[in-house]
Amino acid sequence: MRQKLLLFFTICVFLAVMALGIVKKQTYTDLAKQENYLAQIQVAELTESIAENECAVMSQNLPNSAIILRVEVTGEMEHLFQVDRQKVVIREVYAGSELEKGQEIYIFSKHWQLVLDGNPDSIERGFVNIMEVGTDYLVFAESVSDDIETGTLIVKLYDDFYITPVFCYEEHQNVIMPISGDTTYVYYMDVMDNEFFVTSEEALQIIETLKSQMLSLYPRDIID
Repeated sequence: MRQKLLLFFTICVFLAVMALGIVKKQTYTDLAKQENYLAQIQVAELTESIAENECAVMSQNLPNSAIILRVEVTGEMEHLFQVDRQKVVIREVYAGSELEKGQEIYIFSKHWQLVLDGNPDSIERGFVNIMEVGTDYLVFAESVSDDIETGTLIVKLYDDFYITPVFCYEEHQNVIMPISGDTTYVYYMDVMDNEFFVTSEEALQIIETLKSQMLSLYPRDIID
């Protein structure tokens, strides 16, 4: 009898967790389908102290990444359960024997997700904006796996840092929004055209210096 009760309790817990996951997933999907849903959420800005520490380490480590690619973005951001991803086509392979030019892949980061808990509702990006469709980016990644549903390869970005290692080959004008209190969150709509989300000009200069260094190491060819 005790074993039957334990089994029954285990099944109940499993079903409850599964139901919670389904509800959460539906919440993510519903919000993303709303027109101008990004106007409802916030995004975190990067402080100067974190930028200084992170960029110094990234400068040394990123060139040693297992996978280094130049990609052109072909798909809008897809919000899945606890992770976001975007589809791209590979334009150049600087490192990574498993991948080839012309392949269409998904890329994702553990830093990319919608957080809908109201404290605040936010889009987490690792301080780097959503990639623009039709634009080239330099990305640093660590592993490749298969998407069973679509048959498309999935590339996981190098996630050892707070900052997502993705750099646009184009220049952006970055707006810096003032913060207050203990939070660095600001409304996404106020910084939606940025490449980076930062709290100060000093933090912006630090991360843009890192970007310039990486793009100089892996320049985009004029003719593909």
